Amino acid sequence: MELRQIRYFLAVAQELHFTRASKALYVAQPALSQQIRLLEEEIGTRLFERTNRRVRLTPAGEAFLARARFALEQAAKAASDAARVGRGEAGSISIGFVSTAIYSVLPQLLRWCRDQLPAVHVELHELEPSEQFAALRRGSLDVGMMHASMEDPELESVVVSRERLVVALPEKHPAALKQRVDLRLLAQETVLLPPRHELAGFHDLVVSAFQRAGYMPAATQSVRLLQTAVGLIAGGIGIALVPVSFQEHLRIRGVVYRPLTGLKTEAELVAVWRKDDSSSLLARVTKNLRSRVAASRRR
Repeated sequence: MELRQIRYFLAVAQELHFTRASKALYVAQPALSQQIRLLEEEIGTRLFERTNRRVRLTPAGEAFLARARFALEQAAKAASDAARVGRGEAGSISIGFVSTAIYSVLPQLLRWCRDQLPAVHVELHELEPSEQFAALRRGSLDVGMMHASMEDPELESVVVSRERLVVALPEKHPAALKQRVDLRLLAQETVLLPPRHELAGFHDLVVSAFQRAGYMPAATQSVRLLQTAVGLIAGGIGIALVPVSFQEHLRIRGVVYRPLTGLKTEAELVAVWRKDDSSSLLARVTKNLRSRVAASRRR
């Protein structure tokens, strides 16, 4: 059974006249009649009663009519849906992210998706960088956002935000009284930081900052999320280097943020995706991310 035959059937059912139906379809009447006969042969029963005076639906034709209309509507919807997915206007996209992304580029991207791509379903997964890389490689993640050095020929990446690091301190810490803090004043403190992964990331960035200050921390405490570190600092446990956006978005009683002296350390958040992913939707999302980066540089 072909969609063409269903369209021919519906035209004849509407006109109840083969000549008028053939004119409406812009096909020759013999060709129309032949396709109706073939359809009836496939179904195994007559759909129309034909006489010299009139054409009318048989009971079987009446039963077929409603289903045929629905089938044609669904076929048209399927074609429309496929075209929208092909243009990147519908479908789903899976985004992985580290927690710091929620204070920078991720909310902007989600608002853009909601406004510009309302038919797109966005799946969000909070994952460590190594987990994101694994998911990208096996195809369960379309794009990841992380602090990591990306050196994989199969992956594409773009730096979507750069933030200088500030130090988060207990509000009663002596260094909290200063406008700027020298890391060397914190040599005896416990430093809270994310664990080190197989990929060079935020952990390595913090360690490098202390090395450039001329020492290593007296002690470190591993935390999965930097937000957790800030909560612990409120309880008087250690210090942490965090992106400056925390100063605006993560205000916790008992914690103060101070810029660092003589040290410019920036955390780069990169978006990563597979080069061989031909998804039009992914192309639209990554184009938006690149546009944001370009606009940020102009500003």
